[in-house]
Amino acid sequence: MSKKAKKWSAADGLFSHNPVFAAGMCLAPAIIATTTIYGAAVYCAVFSAVTLTALMICSFLPRKLPYALRIVLYTITAAAVYVPFRIFFDGQFDYDLSKLGVLLPMIVSGEFITSAAELRFFRLEKGRMIIDVISHIAGVCIAMLLLGFVRELFSTGGINGELYGVGFTVPVLGAPCGGFILIGFTGAFIRLFRKKRTAASGKE
Repeated sequence: MSKKAKKWSAADGLFSHNPVFAAGMCLAPAIIATTTIYGAAVYCAVFSAVTLTALMICSFLPRKLPYALRIVLYTITAAAVYVPFRIFFDGQFDYDLSKLGVLLPMIVSGEFITSAAELRFFRLEKGRMIIDVISHIAGVCIAMLLLGFVRELFSTGGINGELYGVGFTVPVLGAPCGGFILIGFTGAFIRLFRKKRTAASGKE
């Protein structure tokens, strides 16, 4: 019996193929920007705006162009998109964006703009591509907000300086190793879930 072709799902990026937990993408911001939920939210806002806009523009570039040239054009487009969004968001939050250091400019040359665009997004027809991009961007944001909430709450006992009666704290969660641990455990759970679901579907 031939193997069933992998079906595309609009929810791929949210859970079973979550870019952070399942694919290991955006690990640097997922570790550094999520020590607080507010830092994670600010990063997600900039990331979502820049990535979605850049990918929508880049999707109109001819596929006949050489691969190396396409990657260069993707990065240049993302950089051009990043500048106005960076200026715009600088005054929108009660948060110093410089705290995120190089994480924000790294969006321009991140996996979404380069490898994911070529290997996944731009291989889909336009309608599915848009849904897929939004799904994966949402997956990144969900992962980072969840990490930010858990890490801040259980490393400090509260959110944004306000305590919420947490009976114990684990300060190591606020350190980079704490972020790696949470991502590792969550990724392992997702892979186990996918394995069981694949096995169950194979028996049908």
